[in-house]
Amino acid sequence: MIDDKGFEYNVTTDYEDFTPIGKERVYNLELTEEEFTADGTVKDFAKLINKEYPGTLIEACWGDTLVVNVKNSMARNGTSMHWHGIRQLGTNHMDGVNAVTQCPTNNGETFQYKFKLQQYGHTWYHSHYSSQYSDGVAGPLLIHGPNSDDWDVEWPPLMISDWLHNTAFQEFNKELFGPGLPAGDSIVVNGTGRFNGKGDYYKNTFEPGKRYLIRIINASTGLHFHFSIDNHILKVVSTDLVPIEPYTTESISVGIGQRYSVIVEAKPTAKSNDGKYWLRTEYVAGFTGCNAQLRGVDPSKRDNMRTGIISYTDATGTSDPSTSGQTSVTIGCKDEAEVRVLVPKVKWNITSPPQNDVDDYVFEAGQDQNATGKHFGVRHWSITNTPMWLNFSDPTLLNLDNAKSNPEYAVVDYNFRDGDKWVYMVITSGSLDSGIDKSLGGTHPIHLHGHDFVILAQNTTKYDRKNSPKYFKTDNPPRRDVAMLPGGGYLAIAFKPDNPGVWLLHCHIAWHAGSGLALQIMERQDEIASTLGTTAINQVQDGCKKWDDWLDATPSFNLTEVQEDSGI
Repeated sequence: MIDDKGFEYNVTTDYEDFTPIGKERVYNLELTEEEFTADGTVKDFAKLINKEYPGTLIEACWGDTLVVNVKNSMARNGTSMHWHGIRQLGTNHMDGVNAVTQCPTNNGETFQYKFKLQQYGHTWYHSHYSSQYSDGVAGPLLIHGPNSDDWDVEWPPLMISDWLHNTAFQEFNKELFGPGLPAGDSIVVNGTGRFNGKGDYYKNTFEPGKRYLIRIINASTGLHFHFSIDNHILKVVSTDLVPIEPYTTESISVGIGQRYSVIVEAKPTAKSNDGKYWLRTEYVAGFTGCNAQLRGVDPSKRDNMRTGIISYTDATGTSDPSTSGQTSVTIGCKDEAEVRVLVPKVKWNITSPPQNDVDDYVFEAGQDQNATGKHFGVRHWSITNTPMWLNFSDPTLLNLDNAKSNPEYAVVDYNFRDGDKWVYMVITSGSLDSGIDKSLGGTHPIHLHGHDFVILAQNTTKYDRKNSPKYFKTDNPPRRDVAMLPGGGYLAIAFKPDNPGVWLLHCHIAWHAGSGLALQIMERQDEIASTLGTTAINQVQDGCKKWDDWLDATPSFNLTEVQEDSGI
C-alpha cells in the first residue's frame, strides 16, 4: 500500500508510528434473545447479534475509522461491546467495558462506538457485560492489511468456542456455589458443532496446490484448545494483531482470546484414501489442566474432538474422513511462546531500566482461600488484594478519584509520564509474599486492554524478586494482547504508558473474570479528561443517565439481587 505522498505501508511498518488514511465504515448491530441451535440441541435463551452466531463479520482496512451502532433489544440485560485487542489510542471511552469506561446500554437504547483502526489483522468483538458473550454476543473483526507470507485463498475468520446449553448466568452460579465447576457442553466452529450425536461438523474445501490463509480465534468461555488439520503443516504468520516471522508446526496451542493466522498449503504430508481430512480442536481437562471437562466432549478420546471436515475438490464418497491426529502433538495448556521463539516482524527492543520499580508492581493471581466475607460468602479469584466488584452505574471513567479509593475497583496507578519508555508488571500464579493465601493459583489467559504488551518472561518456576528480572528478554520479545500465565509460575510483561485512560487487565476465562480476577490500570490520570474531550465524557454521562432511568423504571431488575459477579 502506497499513499499519495509515495510512502509505502507494509508488514515492516510500525503501526505505532505510521497508519494509513482510510475510510469511515458503518455497521449496525442489534442484540436480541432468541432460541438458537448450534450443536443439535436448542439453547432457549441465546443472546445473539443480528439474530446469528457468530455475530456479523465486521470488515475494514488498516487506517479506517469504524462506526458501530449497537442497539440493545434484550428485555432484561444491559450490554456493552468490547473491541478485543484494538489499541483505542486516545479513545478510552470506546473500549466498551461497562462499569469501567461506560454504563451498560439498556433495553431500547443504542450506543455508538467510533474509533480508528491503527492496527491490522483479525480479532473479535464481544460483550463485556458479565458473562453475556458466553451466550452468543460475539463476532469476528477483520482488518485487512499486509501479511508475513504469501497466500492464494483466504477463509472467513474461524471463531472457535465452547458452547453452553444453559445460560452463562446459570452456569456461573456453579463458580460461586457448586456443585462442581461451570463448564460448556460442546465445541463449535463458526457456530456449528455436535452434541451427543446430533448437529454437524464445520466443513470447508481445499483445492490442490493452493495456499489458504486461515484466521483462528479462540472465543471461548473456558476452553484452551490445540488446532490442527490432519496430515497438513501450519505456517504461523501472526499472533493476535502482531505479524511475526513465519514458522511451521503441526498444531498450535490457542488460549482464550488469542488469535493466530496460519497459511496451509493444500498438499498433505500423507494422502487420505478419500481426499478428506479432520480438523481438530483438542484439549485437556482436570485439576492440573486449564479446562473443566465439557459435558459432551470427553478429552480422553481424541476422536471426540474432531470438529471439522476439510475436503479436497476431488474428494470421493459420503463417509467421514478416516485420517488420524498428528502423533507428535502434545495437548496441554502451554502458550506458543513457552515452547518456541515468536519473533515479531517489527522489532521492539525494551530499554532498561523501566520507569517503574518492578517490585512495586508484582501481583498475585489466584483464588483467595480466605475471601469468604462479602459477596455471598464464597471464595473468589483475584489479582489484587481484593476481588474486583463493580457498580454498573458508577464507571471508573466518570469517577477517577473515588474509584482509586475503593479496593473493590482494583485500581492500580500507572502514573508514568514518558510514553516512549517502558513500564513493567509481573503476575504470579498463586501466592508469593503478600501473606494472602492464594494457594490455588492456576493457569490463566491474561488480557490487557488498550495496549500490545511484550512478554519479558513466562515461566513455570516461582518468581524470585531478586534474580528473575535478570533473565527478562528485552531484545524483540514476543508481543501480543493475551498471554498465558503458567500455573505455579509467573508472567512478566512491559508496555508503554502512552494511552491515558482506565484499562482493564483480566483473566479471559469468563468464570474467573466474573469472580473478580481483574484489575484496572489507571494510566496518567490527570490527562484522561483532556485526552478524551468534553464530547466523549458527555456521551458516557448520557448513557449512564439512560441506564439509571431504566433501572428506576424497571423495579423487577434489582441489581442488589441479580448481580452475582464482578460486572465484567
